[in-house]
Amino acid sequence: MAVSQKTLSLIRSRSEKQIKKKMKKPPIWFHPNAIEIEYRRVLYNLTRQLRKLIRENLLPRIPGMIVEVNSLTPEPSRGDDWRDELQGIILTISEAILPTVEQTITAMERIGLQISNYNHGQFNKINNSVFGVDIFINQPWLADQLELFASQNSQLIKSLPSQELLQVAGIVERRLQEGRTTVVVEQDLIKRFGITRRRAKLIARDQTTKLNASLTKLRQQELGVEEYVWQTAEDERVRSTHRANNGKKFKWDNPPAITGHPGTDINCRCVALPVLEGVID
Repeated sequence: MAVSQKTLSLIRSRSEKQIKKKMKKPPIWFHPNAIEIEYRRVLYNLTRQLRKLIRENLLPRIPGMIVEVNSLTPEPSRGDDWRDELQGIILTISEAILPTVEQTITAMERIGLQISNYNHGQFNKINNSVFGVDIFINQPWLADQLELFASQNSQLIKSLPSQELLQVAGIVERRLQEGRTTVVVEQDLIKRFGITRRRAKLIARDQTTKLNASLTKLRQQELGVEEYVWQTAEDERVRSTHRANNGKKFKWDNPPAITGHPGTDINCRCVALPVLEGVID
C-alpha cells in the first residue's frame, strides 16, 4: 500500500473526532521559480565562457582569413588553407570548453535533486493543509526519474556548445566567401550569441517544469489521486490553450488533448492541484 497504515489511522482518527468537519481547498502548488533561475544562471555561465573563448580564439584571426580569401590564386593547393585554420580554431574551442561542460553537468544533478525536494515540500504542504498530517508514500520511481533528468540534461548541455560552434563556423565561412568585412562577421556572431542565450533560457524553464510535472503526477498518483485541477501562472505569458484549462478538472489517465498535463507542454509553467475528495475512504 502506498500510504502507511499509521498515516491512515491518524487521518481516520481526525475524521472520527470531527476535527476536520469539511475538507479544505488545497493551497496553491507553486512552480519552482527560484530553482529555474539557478538552472538558467548555470547555463548562462556556460554560454558566457563559450562566448569568451570565441572572442579570444576566433575573432582576432578573422582579418587574416579575409586577407587570404581575397588573395587566393587559382592553385588548388591554396584553396583550403583558411578553412583548415577555421576548423582548427573550432576544435581548439571545443576542447577548451569541455571542463565547463562537465561542471555544468555536475550542477544539473544537484538541481534535479533540488527540484525533487521542492516538489516534495509542495506535496507535504497540501496534504498537511487538507488532512492535518504529513502523508508518507513509497517512491520507488524517484531514483529513475532523477537519473533520466540527469541523462537528458547532460545531452542538452553538450549540445549547446557543439551546435553553437557549428553555427559559428558556418557563419564565418559564408561571410568570408561573400567577401564581407570583419565588422560584418563580428556583428553576425554577436547575433548568434543572443540566440544561444535564449535557447539556454528555454532549456532551463522546459527541463525544470518537466521534472516538476512528472514528480507531481507520480506523487499524486502514489497517494491515490485520480483527478487534478489545472492551475496556470495567471499572467500575460499564459497561452490561450492553457488559459482555457484553468480551473478545470482532468484525470491523470486522460490528459487534455491539446496541451497534455500541466508542465509537459514546452515552456509551460502550469501546475496540477490534486482533487483529494474521496482519496481516503
